[in-house]
Amino acid sequence: MNNPVCFMDTLCAKCKGRNFCNSKCKWAEMSFKSFDFKKDFSGSSPSIFIGKANYPNVSIGIMSLPFSTINAGTFDSPKFFAQNLSISQVIGKRALLINCNSSKKSFAEKIKDLALSKKAVEIEASLSKAPKPKTCFDFVSPIMGPATELKKLFVHENIKIDKNVSKCHYDTDLKANEAISILYSKGFEENDLSKYLSSGAFGIKKNRKIVPTRWSITAVDDLLGKGLIEKIKHNPMIEGFKVFRGALYGNEYTIILLPFVYGFELFETLDCHEFMHDFEDLGGRKNYAFETAGGYYACRLAVLEYLMKNNVQARAIVFRKITSEYIAPLGVWVVREACRKAMNFSQSLNDLGSLKQSIKEEWMLKKLMNESVLIKKFLSQKSLGQFS
Repeated sequence: MNNPVCFMDTLCAKCKGRNFCNSKCKWAEMSFKSFDFKKDFSGSSPSIFIGKANYPNVSIGIMSLPFSTINAGTFDSPKFFAQNLSISQVIGKRALLINCNSSKKSFAEKIKDLALSKKAVEIEASLSKAPKPKTCFDFVSPIMGPATELKKLFVHENIKIDKNVSKCHYDTDLKANEAISILYSKGFEENDLSKYLSSGAFGIKKNRKIVPTRWSITAVDDLLGKGLIEKIKHNPMIEGFKVFRGALYGNEYTIILLPFVYGFELFETLDCHEFMHDFEDLGGRKNYAFETAGGYYACRLAVLEYLMKNNVQARAIVFRKITSEYIAPLGVWVVREACRKAMNFSQSLNDLGSLKQSIKEEWMLKKLMNESVLIKKFLSQKSLGQFS
């Protein structure tokens, strides 16, 4: 399989697939000649995909391998990717997933069962034409292979649904965000929660609807984050300063925690000259994090999980440096898993001076710290504890 070798430019990092350049996205498709796809096939389907074009009249698809395997779940598991695979291996696995799609409303109900299944489902599919090898990249949604119209679909087995998922699905008085929070507390991964939400399986009955995959991914990260924020607001502040560092697929993270009431700020830089930036204080955001987009909510969730686990609150400033090692956008899951990885390696410091001393050789990080809204507020404001 040919591997992508070009490196995203600054506009691409800002755009994240939102068509800022008004031309066909260079990441929209990259062709590979590693597999001879067939028009009719039997295979394992581990996931679904809901498009966002022409919403609400969207394309509804099942993501299926063109063969059967007991390891189908490893083709749709960000945690597995992050722990076991290189970038080229992730691309290689995801490039085999065919988006078998349809715009028929009758397909919307069938896709719920496939989305809620506790394991990959064995299917038999007949497509309008044989898919051509192609890989589609997205800064938010996971990579997927070719997309082709689905003509016929047969499911080979009775679908089994986890009892916790089933309970949330059949409770038509339970709000979608409450269902997502319940399942998250029981250990369900964000990838699965996004799939459930996207299929329209949760929520008050009259409000249930299909949600584009790209939107559902960020929605899950956002609502889980908001739930954690409400809890950590009541925690004591951390003692001293902490610096965390970690990297995944060429995405290098430095995360600084300040002993102050909750706040979150994210910087992203590609060329070490321009940067993207969003932040929130204790009052939260009033609008979408436009510059850093879905990565903002994915990174925030990882930081909040650390604060929740340690029963503290803090003001977090996060710096993401995208290096040339990150040759293709794999999806926002990379941000989430990279930040989780970073939160395992900390350095404790006594004061802001010690913090600045520890990064004196990293000129870009020092520059961005000087741009930080939350650090400026930290220096200008006094906490209640300083008056007691």
